Amino acid sequence: MKQIRFDSVGGAAGDMILAVMAGLGADLKLMERGLNDAIPEDEFMMEAMPFSDYGMNGMKLDVKITKSSGIERGLEEIGKIIDRTPMPEKAKKLAHGVFHRLAHAEAEVHGCHAHHVHFHEVGAVDSIVDILGSCWAFEMLGADSISFGVLPEGTGTFRCRHGIYPIPAPATLRLLKDIEIKQTDEPFEMITPTGAALLTTLPGGQNKGVSGKIVSSALSFGSRKLNGRPNVLRATLVESAESGAWATELCIELETNLDDVTPEAAGALSAKLFEGGARDVWMIPAVMKKQRPGYVLHVLCFESDLDRFSELVFRETGTLGVRVNRTERRILERDMVAVNLPCGAEVRVKRAFLDGRTISAKPEYEDCRKVSDEYGIPYREVFLAALNALEK
Repeated sequence: MKQIRFDSVGGAAGDMILAVMAGLGADLKLMERGLNDAIPEDEFMMEAMPFSDYGMNGMKLDVKITKSSGIERGLEEIGKIIDRTPMPEKAKKLAHGVFHRLAHAEAEVHGCHAHHVHFHEVGAVDSIVDILGSCWAFEMLGADSISFGVLPEGTGTFRCRHGIYPIPAPATLRLLKDIEIKQTDEPFEMITPTGAALLTTLPGGQNKGVSGKIVSSALSFGSRKLNGRPNVLRATLVESAESGAWATELCIELETNLDDVTPEAAGALSAKLFEGGARDVWMIPAVMKKQRPGYVLHVLCFESDLDRFSELVFRETGTLGVRVNRTERRILERDMVAVNLPCGAEVRVKRAFLDGRTISAKPEYEDCRKVSDEYGIPYREVFLAALNALEK
């Protein structure tokens, strides 16, 4: 298991996070080629320069825009850019999740729907590069999670397109809900919305314990010169002594109470959610107000699916509210193998592994049912035959 530990003296911004992961070994040139191809309307160069301050040496990242389209992009446009990149699928999911968190934070601030948000500073090419590059770098480094300590923030006010705001910025404040910060006497914004979104979307979280072998470490510096401290972010790549028995990913759990939905309608909704890509769907019987029997519906999905599944639940059930919980799940390594049965049919078997050993194996229901129907063999016998074939 590999974890990236971020320790900040000068706050956190997207360029600092990307630069420090480049210092750990992520390939900026590969990112530059891939991201330029995905944003054909604009052109840019990524330059990581050695930088020193307060006796410390590190890197400073400069995204130089050589051709600007001036396009203001929303969630849909940025989503298309993400999908065009050559990033691994896991990195794309992380990038979608970061921008969805940003969009929801901005939507709360401005009182509109997340899909109606037009990113200004965060939608600029350099910010898109910072976010996509950081998600890609996370995958390049083979990291499973991140952790970070208390985040320093400045004091006073700052100016943006909408006027003068107090520090932290409104969107940053929402992104940092439940995160511990420490206000300093620096009269600057030290935690940007981009930095906050990355730290709170990448798997892991604040003050998570880290132990193991130090693989590498790096420092990055922000663009602003602070008054009384270095504007520096440190990252340490740690390889845990643990075996890497499971992977960790951030998920959304949607939840709503249903007391006026028929079992048939609930079943139809469950099927639609699964078909739409939900990670899991379950319903728990409950007694509602006025002693009415009902269900508590739970939907597990990724951040990028939040709006789509919320709308589906509203439309299909008529519920007036959906609770949104951000959670973490641990998943075992698994694979799918095909086995041949004595009757000549083939059945897929899903296996799960812990510490390199198979701890469970389950034949696929649809395959077993199909063989049972076609060959006239009881389902239970097909199931057992598949397990026996796996052991041979």
